[in-house]
Amino acid sequence: MTLKGIAMCVIMYNMRKASIRQIQHHFSDVLRYIEDGEEVFITKRNKVIAKIVPQSDPESADVQYPEFTERAKKIFQNNKNISLSETIIDQRDERF
Repeated sequence: MTLKGIAMCVIMYNMRKASIRQIQHHFSDVLRYIEDGEEVFITKRNKVIAKIVPQSDPESADVQYPEFTERAKKIFQNNKNISLSETIIDQRDERF
């Protein structure tokens, strides 16, 4: 598919690729490929950095969101004398 002579997505080895610039300027065209069931690989400087895939079944997508309120209660319940910055640093250390 082209628009004013510019290729929207490039097909290489049975995969469709689009650069970040193409996504920024022609997202509706790229979205059309995804709606048609095709995977689109996003490239930055000719290196694949992401993949957009169509959702298989919207009804079966069971998204689990974290319990932010429970986590906040756990963090701040017993830490009344610790500064917020120290609490954040402790939480970051737990993740890594």
